[in-house]
Amino acid sequence: MELSPPSDERHGSTETECLIMGFLCDYPDRALYQRDVEEAFCIRRSTASRFLQNLERDGMLVRQSVPQDARLKKLIPTEKALAVHADIAEKFQIAEKLMTAGLAEEELEQFIATARKIQRNLLK
Repeated sequence: MELSPPSDERHGSTETECLIMGFLCDYPDRALYQRDVEEAFCIRRSTASRFLQNLERDGMLVRQSVPQDARLKKLIPTEKALAVHADIAEKFQIAEKLMTAGLAEEELEQFIATARKIQRNLLK
């Protein structure tokens, strides 16, 4: 298999919608609700609602009522979302292989350590 850089295709979703979808797909066994998305992405209720409505419209998630509270809707990624998520994960693996080709493990570890130091400096 020939490695080539992944395309910038987002399957019709915005970058934030893809991140939200990834978040939901990464925790398939956990009950997640809109407030979890709001907290995880530090976004307002109205913003989260808009993103989730778009994902629902695109067939990426369904909202399921929960018996204990009719106001709560559990966010469940669809099979389509799980397939897209798997495709994106595969593309990330290809990109990582391209970026690290020819690097020794020691070189990669040193690079990551240096990048983390730079990140900490920026957060000061």
